[in-house]
Amino acid sequence: MKNISIIFFLFVGIPTLFAQRTFEYKASLSGLVSTQKQLPMWATANRYGILPENRGGLMQASIFSDFNSQKTLQTTYGFSGAALLTPKQNDILVDELYFSLKWKKIRLDLGMKHPKEEFNGVSAQNGNIVYSGNTRTLPGYNLNTDFIYLHKTFAFKFNWADYTMIDHRFVHRPRLHNKSLYLKITPISRLNVIVGLEHWAQWAGKSPIYGKQPSSWRDYFRIATGQSGGTGSTVSDSINALGNHVGRRYFRINFCATSFQLSCYYDNLLEDGLPNHLHSLPDGTYGLYYGNQRKTSWISDIIYELTYTKYQSGRYHDRPATPEEMEKQDPNDHYYGKIVLGGNDNYFNNSEYRSGWTYYGRIIGTPFITPKAPNADGITLGTYNNRVVAHYLGVKGYIAQKVPYQLRLSYSLNYGTYGVPLKHSPGQCSFGLEAGILRKTKLPFLIDVGIYGDYGKLYDKNFGASVRISRNGTIR
Repeated sequence: MKNISIIFFLFVGIPTLFAQRTFEYKASLSGLVSTQKQLPMWATANRYGILPENRGGLMQASIFSDFNSQKTLQTTYGFSGAALLTPKQNDILVDELYFSLKWKKIRLDLGMKHPKEEFNGVSAQNGNIVYSGNTRTLPGYNLNTDFIYLHKTFAFKFNWADYTMIDHRFVHRPRLHNKSLYLKITPISRLNVIVGLEHWAQWAGKSPIYGKQPSSWRDYFRIATGQSGGTGSTVSDSINALGNHVGRRYFRINFCATSFQLSCYYDNLLEDGLPNHLHSLPDGTYGLYYGNQRKTSWISDIIYELTYTKYQSGRYHDRPATPEEMEKQDPNDHYYGKIVLGGNDNYFNNSEYRSGWTYYGRIIGTPFITPKAPNADGITLGTYNNRVVAHYLGVKGYIAQKVPYQLRLSYSLNYGTYGVPLKHSPGQCSFGLEAGILRKTKLPFLIDVGIYGDYGKLYDKNFGASVRISRNGTIR
């Protein structure tokens, strides 16, 4: 805690001496209960990994500065932390701790920071099937931009980032590389189309089986470009791309009227490095969103999402070659005697980086893909259920312009993996309803309540509730 206090002073205290700023602060105390030891799905999913998995209490506090708009080079900084008190875990967590620089539309974020909220928070995965906000924040840097217009019709934005995974996992302290490029086309004033490609790669670290993994600048170049491994890499990495790669292709259409926005999108999940084929179609998330400009209406935001991850480029990665096909193959090739089909992508699992696409025991991407329970050493080894068909409805608004609420409803069919399918493809219904009460009183704090439930065969039948008392304010 002493080190955290020093870092917080450096990030927040010193810059405050040199500039007049507006600060937003938040403080809250929550209690969560459930009929099972573990809380229902929508009580914990997409909460940045801060809410406990088990019933108990949570205290949170945060303070954030605004950008100094009078400066050419603008800065902002923030801190948020939490204290957990549950039957299985008592801990103090750092949620966000960052310092940001901004010049025009270019921004550099240093530290630990939440991803930007999409669709006003009603999406099941924050509009990103790969990086949803379902886990704790990652320490690192992120160089990113807003949309930069080359012409009134064409714009682009990009990011380049690197992080370190500091949780307890199979490969110790792997690095995480990320980059993206999005193009925006505005053929008419109220209509725009966004297409994008995003790439993530786990690399480096120390494996208990293979030892220290390649981590030089040359290896970094291989990771960034999706090339196979060089000296010191495993057999798999020397054949395929070095490290564990995931990504997405993104397509979105926005219609922006005076009083509302209507969006539809497709978020295609990718494995095995940068894409060079369309084998993973039709896997991904299909979404339709409506957002009202008047946020105090009965329904201010509503979204429907269909997440489908059953296909995975087909059932088989390879098949035996025929004698005729073997005659054309190199006997020294690793796949001699086989024809590579490229299937069985096995989303969010990896043979070298066995914790897969998880962080602090939670899936980094869509929460409909479910992680394995930690083993005897407390390490999560990927997911046991990545072939899913999930329907989701998210709604937000105000009841009679007085009571804010948010509703989450989901139904999924779960097929396990190609290698270990789940029997009977269990169905799962989950819901979460949260509302703010006593908003028109003179109480010096806010009160929010929530009810949650799981009904099905994937999770135990469960009912939960939460109460949160909070206070928000501004310091000038």
